[in-house]
Amino acid sequence: MRATFDLNDLPVSERYEYWQGVSESLHVPVSVSCEQTETFTAKWDGRLLGRLFAGSAFLSEAQRVSRTSYHIDRSEVDPVGIWLPLTGGIHLRQDDKEALIRPGQLAIVDPARPYEELTLRNCHFLWMLLPREDVVARIGSTEKVTGLAHSVDQPRTRLAIEFVRSLSAVWDELSGPQSEQVAMHVLSLLGLAFNAHADAPALANETDSSERLLWIRLFIDERVADRSLSAETVAAALGLSTQEVQRLTAQAGPGFQGYVQARRLARCFRMLSDPRFAAYSVHDISDMGGWLNVDCFRNAFETAYDMSPEDRRLRRIPTKG
Repeated sequence: MRATFDLNDLPVSERYEYWQGVSESLHVPVSVSCEQTETFTAKWDGRLLGRLFAGSAFLSEAQRVSRTSYHIDRSEVDPVGIWLPLTGGIHLRQDDKEALIRPGQLAIVDPARPYEELTLRNCHFLWMLLPREDVVARIGSTEKVTGLAHSVDQPRTRLAIEFVRSLSAVWDELSGPQSEQVAMHVLSLLGLAFNAHADAPALANETDSSERLLWIRLFIDERVADRSLSAETVAAALGLSTQEVQRLTAQAGPGFQGYVQARRLARCFRMLSDPRFAAYSVHDISDMGGWLNVDCFRNAFETAYDMSPEDRRLRRIPTKG
């Protein structure tokens, strides 16, 4: 199920009044106000994603949103909200904390308690509504994580943000069991991010091996060019033991070093195939791919692809007839 609307389809004089009327149905009962109603426009879309409801929104003008005890008393459901700005920002206040959420950050909003938002001009953001029971099962009380800007500077939060961003490009193509599985990945990564920010114990004992392996692979993919990448650094960032990282990657295939090498080779293969990197030497590309030694890179590349890096580059360049 997918829903969408664009206020540009309405006369200017009717846009904000219509937006006020539908605002409660988009999340939970709130009060909204805007000083620039004559230039206000918005776009919104949403779809079911397994257990979640997810989408994007764009607001052209600054808008205030408040949820008070009055709204809470008349609300029958209160899914937990996740906001992830792509442009602009959202100033959020809840539980005696406040933060400005910018691109590269995300916020969690719990409508079971009052909150206030100020959405800045030209704000484009991704949003998700999460079942309360799933959130509570992973992080307990939400009070420790509301009113905060959760940033990509935190390794676990970066995994969650990048996963949601990537997901938004394909979520209309997901359905059935695949959609359910992706929703569980989202919940697990968000739980991991919020627990890390609150300095709570890692979730390793509360999630299955496939979820932990997902965290590991996402972390590796984000930092595959980092020569200091090791099972120890991954374990420390994700709150797992080094043995757990090695065991999970070994169970799923070639082991930790084998997976890192495969991802580095794939990165270099793409760069050798990309005209934007035509001015870079094979040595440069091996260096940018995270290899310590160009000869080791050449040998591994030839074994994996049955051609040399130079051959791969020549096959990309069209020959003159």
